[in-house]
Amino acid sequence: MWLRWRQLWYWWTQKSSKSNFYRKSLLLVLCITSLPTVIIGITSYVTGRAHIENEITQNHDALLKKTIDRMNENLAQLELAATQWSLDSRLDARLGDIDLIDDYNATQNLYRFLGVMKGAYPLIDQVHLFLNKQKPVIVSDIEGIVPVTNEQDQKQFRSLLEKGRGEFWNDSLTKVNAKGSTSYVALVHKLPSIGQPYGALIFYLDKTKLVQMVEEMSTDNEGASFLMGKDGHIIVSPAASDKDRYALESSIKASVMQREEETGSYLFDWKGESYSVSYGEFSRLGVPWRYVTTTSLSQLTAPVVIMSRIMLGIGLFGLLMAILLSWMASNRLYRPIGRLFSLVKNQKTVSDKDGQKDDGDELEFIASQWNHLSEERKVLETKLEQAYPSLRAAFLMQLVQGHFYSLKEPEVRARMESFGWQSESQWFVLLLAQMTGFAKEDGKFLESEEHLVTFAAANIAQEIVRSRSYQAEIINFQDLTVGMLLSYPIDRTKPQVKEELYLLADDLVRTISSLLKMQTTICVGRLTSQVRDIPQMLPFLRNAIRYRDLKEQHQVLDLEEMLPSANQEVHYPFALEKDLMQAIRMGQSEQAMRLIDTFVMNLVRQSGKEKLLQEGVMQVLGSIMHTMLETGYHPHHLYGGDNLYEQLNQLREPEQMVRFFQQKVILPYAQKLSQHQDIHVKPLVEQVTNMLKERFAGDISLEECAHAFNTTPYALSKVFKQVTGMNFIDYLTALRIDKAKELLGDSDMKVNEIAESIGFQPSYFIRLFKKFENMTPGQYREKIIQLK
Repeated sequence: MWLRWRQLWYWWTQKSSKSNFYRKSLLLVLCITSLPTVIIGITSYVTGRAHIENEITQNHDALLKKTIDRMNENLAQLELAATQWSLDSRLDARLGDIDLIDDYNATQNLYRFLGVMKGAYPLIDQVHLFLNKQKPVIVSDIEGIVPVTNEQDQKQFRSLLEKGRGEFWNDSLTKVNAKGSTSYVALVHKLPSIGQPYGALIFYLDKTKLVQMVEEMSTDNEGASFLMGKDGHIIVSPAASDKDRYALESSIKASVMQREEETGSYLFDWKGESYSVSYGEFSRLGVPWRYVTTTSLSQLTAPVVIMSRIMLGIGLFGLLMAILLSWMASNRLYRPIGRLFSLVKNQKTVSDKDGQKDDGDELEFIASQWNHLSEERKVLETKLEQAYPSLRAAFLMQLVQGHFYSLKEPEVRARMESFGWQSESQWFVLLLAQMTGFAKEDGKFLESEEHLVTFAAANIAQEIVRSRSYQAEIINFQDLTVGMLLSYPIDRTKPQVKEELYLLADDLVRTISSLLKMQTTICVGRLTSQVRDIPQMLPFLRNAIRYRDLKEQHQVLDLEEMLPSANQEVHYPFALEKDLMQAIRMGQSEQAMRLIDTFVMNLVRQSGKEKLLQEGVMQVLGSIMHTMLETGYHPHHLYGGDNLYEQLNQLREPEQMVRFFQQKVILPYAQKLSQHQDIHVKPLVEQVTNMLKERFAGDISLEECAHAFNTTPYALSKVFKQVTGMNFIDYLTALRIDKAKELLGDSDMKVNEIAESIGFQPSYFIRLFKKFENMTPGQYREKIIQLK
């Protein structure tokens, strides 16, 4: 132990020599913890004893009063309930005249009613109904109808009906035909309570519950508590089975009977022990009861003595603990500072650069490093400012797309202003630009370059808008559409703003169209002064832009003017639709593909609007499916459950729509029809393909195959293409390339040897293999080796 203290002392001296902060904090914590503990300990010992004695006495009196009040309350509730039960219609005067044995229903009702009364209060042991007949009876829910045959019992119960009160307490009542002389405390209620009674309700109280209530008046097991009558007879006492407590109770009862006061407290000595006796009196329905409780004085004062000693011990122990806790607390206070000091010291610090020592106050050293971190913070803020435009663009895109629908107008404006966007007293307008024309042969971009086109258009729009000093943000939707959110001061009129918007939109649409070689359409939204209206503009603009003129290279639309005429002339090529349906019924796939191209282009020439074109192609798609049903092919099975209407609705350009009908609608139908019509030619084609698989490495031709199977080269070429999906030469080439791939992967043959083995010249084989596989035979072999 002494060695441990020496180690602690050595550690403390070493720490103190290194840290002024630690030494100061230790002394401060020692004063804070020790002095209050000493003062509190001394004060508690001097003043606590008298206070505790007073509190214990008051608590004992309060406990006694609460117990008596609770007992009075329980008895009062029982008296009130008995009065209410006595007025029940099941206890009327007819009970004195009817024969309960014969009247089964009345008897059963009485049994249930008595059971309900007994279960209503835990204090009730049993409820009996006494009927004063020529042959009196007791009705009980447990024992049933019990005749009162004993003359002493008859006298006892009939005397109850002679009392002057309608409801009263009886503390010496026995039960009918009971063995022994056990008496009960019972509440008796005559029936009826006014006039000549014909019986009485008798509520026998549970002796165990009464004893528990009386025991609650005592605070210890050494004393005694009991209830007695005015004349001194014991009503309820827990000491019946304990001789010593019964002797104490008898002595106390005698002393209480000799006192003239109805309520009081006094000291009582018995067998060398002092007791504090408290007694009082309360009355229930005119019957006076006296309660008595005694408590051993040693039991009352024991907590005071113990608490006084504990307080003194706590004071001394607290002084010792204060010293230990001061050391622990100061060490704990210093721990985060020491840890922070160590972390900073291990880094490349300002002190290291300047050649300064760090063995002074840790707080001063940390402060110097804080200044260094502040400089680094400024550098990070500069980087954040550089990323600020991207954050602003992301916020405005979310705003336009309606992601802030849960925010209120002031909240959205506050966020806009946090990104440097003036939102008060402003007109807001959204423009939407859409690029089309991928499907045209003279287009500048491929369909796979959709994101590139949108990015280029967004950059062009950014340059034009920035050159005109508008408060605007360009939003790249990545789907060939670009949004432009602009604002103007609200003091400018709508016509003035609209004029500027038209000029800007015209400049944008011409520039984008000329630079990107794409059809460009810009739709101008309506002006609004509410920021929350901005997300609602986007779907309207997307819908309105579909009314673009398909024949125009560039155009500007106004959302507020996009109200189609109700009496517009209908242009629909019904004759072409009829020819198209006939070609589909006849299985003329090539004719059907030409007619669908003519049909779509006719719609473009006659309507000119994307919306009307979309409606027209939807109509002809429905007609085609109807025709297929008539020919015995269900579209759902034919197209594998694909939703052709949804796919067609995603297309915007006429050329894309034509390809969709030719490749997705007509071609699968034609192939299916061809399979059923030409099923007899399949065996012929299978024989030809088997012949090719056996002789593909040699010199074999279409004419040789046709001669071998007694047909013409033209007929064989046609059915071969219909069944296999490729012409004769392509099929033969594919067989040879597959064999070459097999040899490249599974053999060590040279490329020249493989070429000759499959019937090709080496140079031609290499060019042909690269055309099919996008790599040379050697590269293919290396790839197979790596995969293995």
